This record gives sequence, structure tokens and C-alpha cells, in this order.
Amino acid sequence: MDSIYSFKDYRDLLRTAFESRSKNGFGEAKKLAKFMGVHPTFISQVLKRGKDLNSEQALTVAEYLNLNELETEYFILLVQIERAGTAKFKAHLKTKLQELSKKVSDLSERVQYQTKISPEDQATFYSDWIYSASRLSTLIPGLDQLDTLSSHLGLPVQELKTVTDFLVKIGMLKLENGKLRTGPLSTHLPKRSPWIKSHHTNWRLKAVESLTARDERALHYTAPMTVSFDDMSKISEILIKSINKIDKIIEPSPSEALVCLCIDWFLVAGSEKT
Repeated sequence: MDSIYSFKDYRDLLRTAFESRSKNGFGEAKKLAKFMGVHPTFISQVLKRGKDLNSEQALTVAEYLNLNELETEYFILLVQIERAGTAKFKAHLKTKLQELSKKVSDLSERVQYQTKISPEDQATFYSDWIYSASRLSTLIPGLDQLDTLSSHLGLPVQELKTVTDFLVKIGMLKLENGKLRTGPLSTHLPKRSPWIKSHHTNWRLKAVESLTARDERALHYTAPMTVSFDDMSKISEILIKSINKIDKIIEPSPSEALVCLCIDWFLVAGSEKT
């Protein structure tokens, strides 16, 4: 199912969630009714706008859909907006929904990561692309020793030894029977990190090198344009959805090649009208 943050109606979210499951959602309403302890006709009436969920039922539905904490909060707000008795209260809830949407737009809230390293070690790890590249490359079969890693990355063995020694020390790599293995699967910097600029710059410089190499397999897209501020937000949401879909592909994908994805989407000049 696509990100729930794109939905403005909880019924649409429910229908889409059902359809994303096995048998194209057949029997899901009945399963949900059983999970909630209600008659299946109640779920049918909810989907047809004959009845509304209450907040307690919304929490149970969120549990059934395996939503995380932020997604659950978003879903309950959608239900509360639908049930709001006055325009003033509905406007208040919509403001809360917008605030939550803004919060989750930060990828650090949307992307799960499995390790935290100290600020001092982060300063080193994100100072050069070599650290991340060395750690990821050990996932590729045959690149578990310094000589093969050196040949693959085109870097001197001694330089790589300094890098891998550091990664082993902080737990990002481990040494087993003379072979390098990855430690934690991923790290992610929040957008306000003091090292985020270095991290982005390091890999964008590698992207520039790829342009020079003229690799036919590479994809480079640059398109300055003008759009409305509303459409800019819509495009941002599309990009975030795409990143989440890519993450789902990457997780089970066999490690065969070290690649890099760089996406830049930003306001070049000016500010939003007030």
C-alpha cells in the first residue's frame, strides 16, 4: 500500500489497504470485523459512509493494519475529522493533521534505521564517501578482503585498511576468520544533522564523476521548472513515496553492485506567499 500520508479520507485508506492484501482484498472486511468484534455489516456501512468509526475503533483498525505510531496517529485524526461536529473543531483537527504531515515529511521520521554511532564517529564516517562505500561493498560476494575491495573501489590498500579498521572499531563492520562482514544494515542522518551537508556533497561529487564517465547504465536528470507551491508539495509527496517503494525493493535484493541514488528537489529562489 502507498504511504498513508497521501490519504485525506480514512475510508479510501481502508479500501486501498484491503486491495493491497491477498486475493485483492476479498474477505478482508470480514476479517477486520472479527478482529474488532463487530458484525461484518458494520464495516460495510462504514465503507459506504452509512456509519463512522469512533476513535477507539480507529485504534483497533490501525492495529489490524500494522500501522506504526505516527501512522496510527494520522489514521485516528482522519477518523476524528470525519466525525467532527462543528466547522471550528474540524478546522482544528485539520491543522493537527497538517502539522503531523509536516513532521513525517522529514525522512528521518519515515525511514527506519538500525544503528546510532557517536557524534565523533559520525563526523568521521560522513566525512568521505569511502567509509559508506567500503561498508556497503562488503555485502557484494567476493569483496570481503582488502585486496579485492581495493581493486573494486580503485583505492590503495593501505588507505582502505585505515577505513576498515575504523569501521570495525565502531561496529559498522566486523572481522570474521579474516573476512570483512557488514555490521548494522543501515544508518540515516536527520536533515538537521551537522554532517548532512558533507554526506550529500560527497556522493554528489561521485555523481559528477559518473557524468564524466558517460556510463550508459546511469541515469541523470536535471530539470529546472516553475510550479505552484501546492504542486511542489504534491511532487515532494510523490518523491517520498518513490523512495519508500525503492527501500522495499532494496531490502530483499541480492547485493551485486554498489550504486548511488541522488535526488535533489528544492526551491531555487523566492519564498512561499503568505
